[in-house]
Amino acid sequence: MTPEGKTGPIRVLCVDDHVIIGMVMRATIDAAPDMCCIGCLERADTLLETVAEFNPDAVLLDLNMPGKEPLAVMRDLIREHPGVAIIVLSGSGDTETREEALAAGAWCYLVKGGSGQKILAAIRAAVARKS
Repeated sequence: MTPEGKTGPIRVLCVDDHVIIGMVMRATIDAAPDMCCIGCLERADTLLETVAEFNPDAVLLDLNMPGKEPLAVMRDLIREHPGVAIIVLSGSGDTETREEALAAGAWCYLVKGGSGQKILAAIRAAVARKS
């Protein structure tokens, strides 16, 4: 089921420095009949360029990575590509980090270790809200 007004699968870009998590997220997203993972980045350094090139509907973003600070990149992404839904998927469950990510413009904040179905539901809801 695709969000109203959206044609074709929901295009998701994953950004996480842990290769295994990227592989699991790709498999989870690609197994959903209404989604496809268009790529995985291990750093946020090229996120803006990648979004401009591949035009994802949603970005699944970890906040703890080497390279450019992901929250700063997220703010730039929201400014330059306001139609892209950002879902933070972080290993940190602390309230301060969550509030900072949501204040910066993330649609939602999920802690790693949750179910794949919850992540897929968050992606669907975020993209539907942006449509």
